[in-house]
Amino acid sequence: MSLKEMPSLLAKAKLTAADVMRCALGLRAAELEAYLLLAKQQSVTAKEMAGLLHRSRPTAQRLLQDLVSKGLATRQESLIGRGGYIYRYQAVPPETVKALVREMLEKWHRRLLAYLDRLPEELLSNER
Repeated sequence: MSLKEMPSLLAKAKLTAADVMRCALGLRAAELEAYLLLAKQQSVTAKEMAGLLHRSRPTAQRLLQDLVSKGLATRQESLIGRGGYIYRYQAVPPETVKALVREMLEKWHRRLLAYLDRLPEELLSNER
């Protein structure tokens, strides 16, 4: 979700968990969909996630990697056969997501308040 979308989000009569997650964590719709599907599973491989998402395996792999990098999933490596590896992904618990969202909102709040304190000077310095 981009900053351009924030006014329409704030104008909504009712926010959903998906709205808050997309906004606070900067998730794309596909990432949110992947997280929600992953949260309903014990653990999945990229191939299994591709089937759940009805997308290609490389797309599912990319989405899973994005979730891991954003702290919304974990990846476990398991040895298979003759020295190969398979990766299984798990969603972090909703309480962890809640903590991530809270942390990001508090960070934004501190930054916006600091900016607001400088606003009058910045407005006057930008006048022509």
